[in-house]
Amino acid sequence: MIERGPGVEAGERDAGVRSSARDARIPYAPAPIPHPPTPIRRGTRFGLQPGQALEGPLLAWILLAPALILLIVVIFYPVAHTVWLSFHSLNLAEPLNNHWVGLRNYKNILTNSIFGFWGAVRFSILFSVATTVIAFLIGFALALILNERVKFQTLWRGLALVPWVIPYVVVAYLFFYMFNSQYGIINHVLNSIDLFGWKPVPQPLAWYGGNGNLARVAVIAAAIWNRFPFFTLMLLAGLQTLPQDLFDAAKVDGAGIIARFKLVTLPGLRGIIAIVTTLSLIWSLNEFAIIWAMTNGGPGVATDNMVIHIYRAAFIEQGISRAATMSTVWLLMLLVFTYFYIRIMEGKAAVE
Repeated sequence: MIERGPGVEAGERDAGVRSSARDARIPYAPAPIPHPPTPIRRGTRFGLQPGQALEGPLLAWILLAPALILLIVVIFYPVAHTVWLSFHSLNLAEPLNNHWVGLRNYKNILTNSIFGFWGAVRFSILFSVATTVIAFLIGFALALILNERVKFQTLWRGLALVPWVIPYVVVAYLFFYMFNSQYGIINHVLNSIDLFGWKPVPQPLAWYGGNGNLARVAVIAAAIWNRFPFFTLMLLAGLQTLPQDLFDAAKVDGAGIIARFKLVTLPGLRGIIAIVTTLSLIWSLNEFAIIWAMTNGGPGVATDNMVIHIYRAAFIEQGISRAATMSTVWLLMLLVFTYFYIRIMEGKAAVE
C-alpha cells in the first residue's frame, strides 16, 4: 500500500475547492423552451394602444366636441337657416308658395318706408343709448358712494341689486301702472306740484297715447330702473380692485377729488367700462319683454324697436322671410357696431 503524503492531499483539496467555485460561478441551466411570438395588440378606440393616454390635438377636439355641437345646433344652424329664408318668399298664410326671390326682400325693407325698418332702427338706437348712458351714470354714482365706508354698507349694497333681480315682466307692469294716466303715481305727483300758484302739469298726461313720445319716455324709464344695478355691481367690483397706493400717492401730489377721479379711477376702470357698456348696449338693442309688456310697441309703432318689429312681421303678419331678412340685416349692424365700439375703447385704453 502506497502512502499518500500531505502534499498530495493538500493538492486534491485545492483542486476540489477550485472545482466547487467554478461550479458555483457557472450554474447549470436547462436549454430555454422556445415560445411563439406575442401578437401585437392594436387599439380599438381612437387608434390607441392599451394604457396609452389621449394627448395633443385629438384630446383637444374630443373635449371641444360637446361645445361645438351645441354651438352648431343652437347658434350656427339657426343663423344659417335664417339667412337662407331671407332669400325666399315664405309666408305662413301661403306656406306652399315659397320660392327663391334673391335680394328682393333686402331691397324692399331698405328702400320702402311702408315696412318701417328704419323707424324701428331709430327707436332701437334711441332706446339703447338713452338707457345705457343714464343707467351707467346712476350706477357709477351709486358704486362710488357704496365704495366708501357708510353705515349699513352691506344692506345698501344688497338693496341696490333689487331692481336687477326682479323679472322683466314684473318691472314692466310695475311701471305700466305707475305711468297710468288715470290712477298712476307719476301723474299724481306731477299734478300736485304747485310753485306759488303755478302748476306746470295741471292735467293728467296721456303716457300711452298721442304721438308716442311720452310712451317712449315711460319704457326708457323702466329699462333704466331695471338696468342700473348691473352697472353698480360691476363698477363697484372694479373700484375695489384699484390699488389704494395710487390714491395715496395722488393725495400726496396735491390731487383733489376730481383729479383723482380723472387720473386714477377712470383709467383703472377703462376695461370694465368698455365691457359693461358694450353688454348693456347689445341687451338694450335686443330688448323685448319690457317694451312689449308695457306698450306692445304702441301707440301705433312709436315704441317698436327692431326685436318687436321682427316679431310683428313673423308671428302677427306671418311674413317669415321678411322677418328673416330684417334679422339678418340687424345682426350685421350689431356685429359692425360691436367691432368698432370695442376697437375705439381699446384704442383709448392704449393711449392712456
